[in-house]
Amino acid sequence: MKQQLLALPVALAAAVSLSACTELEEEDTSTATSAATNPAAEAFAGNVADAMIDRLVALLFREFAVTTAENAPVGTEAISNIFFNANFTMRLVGDVGPLQATNLPQDRFERDALAAAKQGLNFSRTENIMGVRWVRKSLAVSTDFSTSCVHCHANFVGLANPWVGALMVRAEVHE
Repeated sequence: MKQQLLALPVALAAAVSLSACTELEEEDTSTATSAATNPAAEAFAGNVADAMIDRLVALLFREFAVTTAENAPVGTEAISNIFFNANFTMRLVGDVGPLQATNLPQDRFERDALAAAKQGLNFSRTENIMGVRWVRKSLAVSTDFSTSCVHCHANFVGLANPWVGALMVRAEVHE
């Protein structure tokens, strides 16, 4: 019963936060291949990326709902293990005193997406990375999503701009 009660505010909060953002889309022509792309394969990869974001947002809102000052170190470690450094298909990226240096933007997409996120904008682009096409998407992350953010991120207290980072995912385009 507790899980059912928790699911409603989590789903509602996620829907509200996602609809509050607008989205920038841009094709990265500098990395495009000369071969024609398969629109259906790219659309499928886009749907996979959207599904990844949906599930990760649900996970993060579940974490927000149970995080207290007392259990924040456990939550921080759990989230760090989910978004571990070797997992390049999903990342939390920010530059407002990130918990780890690897949370800083690592490439051009992440820098562009973080710049958009700091304006409350989601971002997406299809890129060719070392011969593999990827649909990359980011969701702007705000401290307004939950008051529990400060349990793990004390540096978020008193920020003028609540948009602090981005949840980023990538899905391979199987052509």
